[in-house]
Amino acid sequence: MSASTSTSQLDATLQALQGGLSQAAPAAGGNIDSWVSTLNGAGSPALSAIADELNNLKTAIGGGDASKISQSLSTLGEHTTKAAASATDDAKDKLKQLGQTLSDAGKSLKA
Repeated sequence: MSASTSTSQLDATLQALQGGLSQAAPAAGGNIDSWVSTLNGAGSPALSAIADELNNLKTAIGGGDASKISQSLSTLGEHTTKAAASATDDAKDKLKQLGQTLSDAGKSLKA
């Protein structure tokens, strides 16, 4: 997958999350599946771990378990922020923003 396609995918995810979790929920399944495919195709153990956590999130969303969703979002936020350190320059800031957004979303469900 090209860097521009990945950057477009980042932009779309960030835009979906800007409206909050309730607005992002209808598209979550497709967005998660797309990311899992992208991450598993990258051949990186760190990115495969993010893909595994995305599958956990999808399961938690399907089960409506707010506690598991919160934990999964927080974990994804941490992993995404760490992944930003080794990302390309065009994706680094977006990954940091996505990581923070996911972490914030996880915290908001705990509140």
